[in-house]
Amino acid sequence: MSNATANPKTDLERLRSALETVAELVVADPVYAPIFARLEAEIALEESALCNSILSRARAITAQSATR
Repeated sequence: MSNATANPKTDLERLRSALETVAELVVADPVYAPIFARLEAEIALEESALCNSILSRARAITAQSATR
């Protein structure tokens, strides 16, 4: 079993890791700033989707509980 299979990273974890790397690049050379901004936007989208998914599942559970 490969290491990637044993310890898979979520998209959000990978984006955050990339953001850290690119932050260092931006400090060294601001030419990388657009990539940094794009990663921040992608992270915000992933976090929003995760929150919406969690909220949907929580609503489904409370709806089931209410019908019992």
